[in-house]
Amino acid sequence: MLVLARKIGEKIILNDNIEIIVLDSNQNTVRIGVNAPKDVSVYREELYKEIKNANINSNDSSEKSMSELHALLKDRKDAFASSNFDKITNKLHH
Repeated sequence: MLVLARKIGEKIILNDNIEIIVLDSNQNTVRIGVNAPKDVSVYREELYKEIKNANINSNDSSEKSMSELHALLKDRKDAFASSNFDKITNKLHH
């Protein structure tokens, strides 16, 4: 981990296109500003963790939903196949 000391108004530059600026400082809080391209996501850690957990839970739900959908379609296909078989065999016997 790189550890830097900065004064108010001083910057840290990342990858030529991201600026981190120290805006204010008091006893136990530092306010910073981040200038980054629009395609770069910048989150507070606690919000990032919430988003990540929501995505993981969403994926779990999607997998469960897909399994349930697959089972439902299989049941419908089986029911359709057996009902058509009955219709066809009834026509053949009559």
